Amino acid sequence: MRHPGYEYSATEKRVGFIILLCLALVAGGVFLRQFSFNPAVLLPRNVEPGKSAGAKASQRPAWLPAELAEFGAPESFTPDNLYDKIDGKAELYLAAGFVRLNCQRFALKDTPEQWLEWFVYDMGTVPQAFSVFTTQRRPDGQPLDLTEYAYKTRNALYFVSGSNYVEAVASTTDEPLMNALLAMARGFVAANTSGPAHLAQLQLFPAENLEPGSYALQTADVFGFDRFKNVFTAQYKAGEAGLLAFVMPCPDARTASALRDAYRAFLIENGGKPTEAQGEASADQERAVS
Repeated sequence: MRHPGYEYSATEKRVGFIILLCLALVAGGVFLRQFSFNPAVLLPRNVEPGKSAGAKASQRPAWLPAELAEFGAPESFTPDNLYDKIDGKAELYLAAGFVRLNCQRFALKDTPEQWLEWFVYDMGTVPQAFSVFTTQRRPDGQPLDLTEYAYKTRNALYFVSGSNYVEAVASTTDEPLMNALLAMARGFVAANTSGPAHLAQLQLFPAENLEPGSYALQTADVFGFDRFKNVFTAQYKAGEAGLLAFVMPCPDARTASALRDAYRAFLIENGGKPTEAQGEASADQERAVS
């Protein structure tokens, strides 16, 4: 504290002036900065059709019908970050051999509030794509003439195209959007299917009393038995009874017999009771399962 009548020296006056000058420069910089625009701090609330939310516009897919436009940036996910997109279901895809997910939103050009989301899961092989297709099958699905393994619901399509499992989900059930969705699916199949997706293992199941659309492929620890891998199943209706048939391809008859005996022992150990089989398998079926 300075006493009354104290006179500041020339040095103190100079220091005080410099401090005041620095404060004035800082205040001026802050004032001017508020008028500077930095686009990095602004995020788009909505994406217009035909424009990408990413830093660079994506290339329009060749199989995209004319009435649809991109409604967001394409996204891609690997086994390392699939949980970021489908947390809660990722393990199912990973167990089946998941390779990559590519997904994007599209909208009708004339009515952008009508949009869909397109998911392409590269599963590596046709059987692995078929596996998730059957495991994820919706109970209200209706057969769809698109690929050998395809169905639709009121607002979505699900199908296998080569090694890809595809889900396409629309925001509404309006006819224009659903027609565009189907056209998009047909274009994708034409551009991306390298060959037939037929699975010969399904021919091993008898056609009589087979429940339509009940085929499935389970990849690991099937029926709780850790030696069962890549097991094809089908459901049958025999009177009022429901039956489940299954086939697991084996390299030879000895391996098949040993696996059969091990599974029988597993069932008995867990409370099962032996019964006499009714009927006999044909020679072709015996050879097929072995």
